[in-house]
Amino acid sequence: MGPVAAMLLPIEKLKRPSPLCVSFEREIHEFLTTNLNGYTVASGNISGYWRDHSGRNLYGEHREYRVALPPSATARQTLEIFLGTLAHEMGETCIYVEHGGEAFLIYAAAQ
Repeated sequence: MGPVAAMLLPIEKLKRPSPLCVSFEREIHEFLTTNLNGYTVASGNISGYWRDHSGRNLYGEHREYRVALPPSATARQTLEIFLGTLAHEMGETCIYVEHGGEAFLIYAAAQ
């Protein structure tokens, strides 16, 4: 199947309508099943604390999505483009991702 990518998405925004007039949850489902052949979502919420670039303490509750990236030159790039667009649509600065033993942020795409 391929290496696993995990992403944390803000739970309070998942039921909101996306620009496609469906919930963000549905948009994510459609993208992951169509482009990456499926996914797993954690049943509980994940909460976290962090500091932003200006030093402010932040808190958030998230749902974890996990997807196996197929051995393709474009699979990771396709996911990152989707997440950058999703961050923008959700009004998020960035989305936390883990892949290949690394943790990184995908920043909202400029639209």
